[in-house]
Amino acid sequence: MVFKRAFSFILTLLLLLAVPALSLASGSTAAIYSDGDSGEAVIRIQLRLRELGYLCYPPTGVYRAMTVDAVKAFQERCGSYGSPLAVDGRMGPESMKRLFDPNAPRVRIPDSVHMPRGPIAERLAVKGQLVSWSEVKTKLSAGRTYTATDCNTGSAFRLVFAGGENHAEMQLASDEDAAVFLECCGGEHNFLKRPIVVDIDGIGAAASMLCMPHGAAGASAGEEHICVFFYGSLSHVGNLPDIEHDSTVLKAASQ
Repeated sequence: MVFKRAFSFILTLLLLLAVPALSLASGSTAAIYSDGDSGEAVIRIQLRLRELGYLCYPPTGVYRAMTVDAVKAFQERCGSYGSPLAVDGRMGPESMKRLFDPNAPRVRIPDSVHMPRGPIAERLAVKGQLVSWSEVKTKLSAGRTYTATDCNTGSAFRLVFAGGENHAEMQLASDEDAAVFLECCGGEHNFLKRPIVVDIDGIGAAASMLCMPHGAAGASAGEEHICVFFYGSLSHVGNLPDIEHDSTVLKAASQ
């Protein structure tokens, strides 16, 4: 337990000390990362590979065999999507650009694996406005109830703001609201992100919600929290942006 906490602290420290000029998401760096490399850039690569499902272990900051295999799997997956890359396990500028693209392909899920997914509409039932998290945060009040509308289905449910510095932590207002939320998410809690619009003082703010409430097992609707991201929200991990949430927020605003 002590080791895990120490590792978590070191990882967070490394992320917080990241050089602002480093732009992995743009693919502008000409560096090529391969077996034996280490450092903050490698941590970011490993975090993204883990997020997309190619790496099943916590980031270490060292580019070793498991990272090489994960990068190869990602490069092969890109080829199946019509974007061929050299399958060499090295993270060069082109692979980097594809890895941090909002539409980067996830690892292929076997057909035998059940994956719940909520209804996806060809045309959104509702769309919101891009309102920055810094502005949204000044308008949210702890304990106050807000109405959220699922962009794909138009179904509405109520959320109670519980707090949050980097993004909103919200609770389902009742068991009835929890049932609507669950239906929107495909009938089961999962780690997919859905576009929603949150009514804040008459402004429909585009947002992204995670379909996996976090809280104690068996907790009631009022005890579970849902992560809700707005434009410019950051993740728990090193105050970094969440590319998937960012993309989903833009979807909620039809951008």
